[in-house]
Amino acid sequence: MSGGKVLFIDAYDSFSNNIINLLRDRLSVTVSSVFIDDSRFVFNDDAFYEHLQQFDAVVAGPGPGHPANPQDIGLIAKLWTLTDENLLPVLGICLGFQSLCLAYGGEVVRLTQPRHGLVTPVTHCGDDVYADTGDVRATQYHSLHASIGICTNAAFFTPTKTCPQLCPLAWDLSDPENGPIFMSAKHVSKPFRGVQYHPESICTNDEGHKLIDNWWRTACSWNASNRRAKVFPPLEANDTSNHTNGHAQRSRNGSYPDSKAHWTSFNPCRPLDAASVVEALRDQTYPLEPLLLESGTRASGEPVNPETGRFSIIGLQDETSTYVRYSTSTHEIQISEGSNLPIRTRVTTPEAFTILETLVESRRALCGPSTSPFWGGFIGFVSYEAGLETIDVTPPKPSQERPDIWFVFVERSVVLDHVEGTVYVQTLQPNDEAWLAATKALISSTSDSESAKIPNGTPKHPTQIITQPNRTEYGAKVRACQSHLRAGSSYELCLTDSTSIRTHEPAWSLYRRLRAANPAPFSAYLNFAGRAALCDTQGTAIPSINVVGSSPERFLSWTRSGDIQFRPIKGTVKKTPSTTRAMAEELLKAPKEQAENLMIVDLIRHDLSGVKG
Repeated sequence: MSGGKVLFIDAYDSFSNNIINLLRDRLSVTVSSVFIDDSRFVFNDDAFYEHLQQFDAVVAGPGPGHPANPQDIGLIAKLWTLTDENLLPVLGICLGFQSLCLAYGGEVVRLTQPRHGLVTPVTHCGDDVYADTGDVRATQYHSLHASIGICTNAAFFTPTKTCPQLCPLAWDLSDPENGPIFMSAKHVSKPFRGVQYHPESICTNDEGHKLIDNWWRTACSWNASNRRAKVFPPLEANDTSNHTNGHAQRSRNGSYPDSKAHWTSFNPCRPLDAASVVEALRDQTYPLEPLLLESGTRASGEPVNPETGRFSIIGLQDETSTYVRYSTSTHEIQISEGSNLPIRTRVTTPEAFTILETLVESRRALCGPSTSPFWGGFIGFVSYEAGLETIDVTPPKPSQERPDIWFVFVERSVVLDHVEGTVYVQTLQPNDEAWLAATKALISSTSDSESAKIPNGTPKHPTQIITQPNRTEYGAKVRACQSHLRAGSSYELCLTDSTSIRTHEPAWSLYRRLRAANPAPFSAYLNFAGRAALCDTQGTAIPSINVVGSSPERFLSWTRSGDIQFRPIKGTVKKTPSTTRAMAEELLKAPKEQAENLMIVDLIRHDLSGVKG
């Protein structure tokens, strides 16, 4: 049963990669995918049918929207009307299942209460895709459900008068508010099957995963009895071409050799405060500022969270440092290397990321201390607006003054290990032993200095709120999100807003106050333009920008050996002075909180599965 070819039709779902991985892992098949709106096939049925003939079966995936809307279902709708000549086995999941039901007389309507991230028992017939299957507990992500007419307890697994061509295979009978929810079906004569729940979810149990094995068994059996042996052309290879400009391609070709790290380390007599080290190093980098990625520490010097926030990284930029800047408002990328004139090119946002990736790969640091997480390289930020463009969403009011991508190549750096108490002084510059020795001596002299926490008597700087969320408008946005969720337009929505404040307080002073008030595992002080007005080599003023942040959340991390971990924080409850740990744990066991966290786990599994090695 292994070695087959499966086509996955992707309806732009948040869990598609998880389904593809489940198919590959359990069936040992080759899985190729197309989107529901693939321009090669949407208006060319013959081309689509010819493409299908390369495969042994099709999986019609989940996605947002309603199966009655052509734009939401796309190519999936073509599957249910295949002629006998083009017929092949199909499994519909969630939206794909609803589309199957709609095509054969069912109705797709809203649930009384949406079911997103809920794990429930599934009552099944014990046959077909549920053969040799025990108790199924499965994850549901849907606001809509398929209705096939009235079913009685005695006839849950027989076709209804409304949908005589569909044989029910499974139901969710555990929800008194929504009533019986149709979970799975097969066509009575065609090789079509579907399931409402998500078999790929991390919380769908092993018995629920058997559905995939049994479906593939039925697909292979049908093919053996009904399909002629054919010699199919090879599958088209994915387009992996790089659309980079000449500069980026030159980098990939190796004009920038890998940089060898030189370093020294020591253990000071007492824990060092990262801000004290920054202040000691500021004169070395004038007029530019050291770049700080800090893991916050307590007064004792111990890290706030040693598991996720162990290291603080200080990058020392200078006027010859390579920088990459890109703006979504102008679509111009600027790359400056030392004294060379900056290269300015108009590119798309995905192309800008490709160029940055090329530069990172071509200037990889080597031979640094194995226990230091950073030996030198690019430090910077990416705005939300830049991320929006990668998913074809137009950023709102892009700023022409603020770049959306800004990275600086750091050759000299200092890393503080707050667990072991070790300080690493590192450089990628050759023959830089004098700087290593001088910097080690400079940092050593700060070990007994006063902390750079906010000193008493720091002057107050007035602030002015420019914009902030309006309570009425924000409430309307919440209700709009709820409406979209109930309509099935989305599984998950993260509603955010912003507040703009004007202050004349220097960025470094602001950061010091922030870290004192909220020491966190992931804090940042990134001042790219420096303490003095800077111009590039063409005389153009470099806009000043500062990033000041403090967060308990590490979204992702990866090791040099290629291990990647996502660790977002989701699901919060209000903490009062009387809240105990036991009370908090009980609150977090609520179905809503567990559903939100399950959804996040499935989302990051999808993201991880999409990483190309």
